[in-house]
Amino acid sequence: MSKNFWNNRYKNKDTGWDLGVISPPIKTYIDQLTDKNIFILVPGAGNSYEAEYLHKKKFKNVFIIDISELAIENFKKRVPNFPKEHIICGDFFELNKKFDVIIEQTFYCAINPKLRDTYVHKMNSLLNKNGKLVGLLFQFPLTEQVPPYGGSIKEYKKRFLPYFTIKTIETAHNSIISRKDKELFVIFQKKEKMSKTIILTNEQINLKIKRIAFQIYENNSTEKEVILAGITDNGYILAKKIHEILQTISAIKSTLCKVSIDKKNPLTGVTTDISSENYKNKSIVLVDDVLNSGSTLIYVIKHFLDVPLKQFKTAVLVNRNHKKYPVKADFKGISLSTSTQEHINVVFLNSESIAYLE
Repeated sequence: MSKNFWNNRYKNKDTGWDLGVISPPIKTYIDQLTDKNIFILVPGAGNSYEAEYLHKKKFKNVFIIDISELAIENFKKRVPNFPKEHIICGDFFELNKKFDVIIEQTFYCAINPKLRDTYVHKMNSLLNKNGKLVGLLFQFPLTEQVPPYGGSIKEYKKRFLPYFTIKTIETAHNSIISRKDKELFVIFQKKEKMSKTIILTNEQINLKIKRIAFQIYENNSTEKEVILAGITDNGYILAKKIHEILQTISAIKSTLCKVSIDKKNPLTGVTTDISSENYKNKSIVLVDDVLNSGSTLIYVIKHFLDVPLKQFKTAVLVNRNHKKYPVKADFKGISLSTSTQEHINVVFLNSESIAYLE
């Protein structure tokens, strides 16, 4: 969800998630903390009654972050003596600090579900050794339209276990009446050694992307323009990274194109954010993070072939060697022979990206 989306929610007072007070389970947890010098973060803070309570309890290193300027201004007005340098208006996923405790209060269920793996990885990276992610997660079926999005114990364990030791995950016994039996109280402690198999580190990913960009340049050295068509979400992020490098190493015009497709139901169709006239008779590079069975790419390729093209190539960060369809990666970061039961995840962050096998 964008900054404007959240600003409008606060402007229109469309904040049904806001209790108006600190959530009782989180208050109970805070009340048993004794070290007032630990570093604490409240992400997606909103009106952040948690941070206000911590401040009143004389905790010295409490930080909040929210993407909404209105939410931040509301907090500043309500808690005027809160340290200004501890108030961050910005993107949580771009934050670079370390904390001992991170308080989770409706943030996980407010972000796009597609970002949940990224969230887990980011939380792990923000915590100090033995740091804890503590708070509340909703337990009701995942919704698709607008936040709050739901979840389940099964999902949370699957996502968090590779990065965290689960100390507590149970139905909160002291939720407010309207949330009774809908909240899980959790304490997740950071693991120093993750149980996932790391395929590519951040440094390796950056090197692979740079190599792919040079290969695309070499392949299109006589072209005036190349279209980088990235499949949402990760494919488009990868396309943007390639685009940035191409701008520094060549005079070729590179145009970004966002490709949208429901990967679970590709028959629903493919859309692009530029018209076919903009890529007709031009060189296209279709970009995605992982080439699995090839089904997504083949449906997208079919879409682009409705108009004449000068050249069509594919680029992926990870190429798997068990495709069901006759699709190949022309430019690839790494090729892997894996079983169909194994899953490859790529997490792109500004500060640290990773590719892993699970």
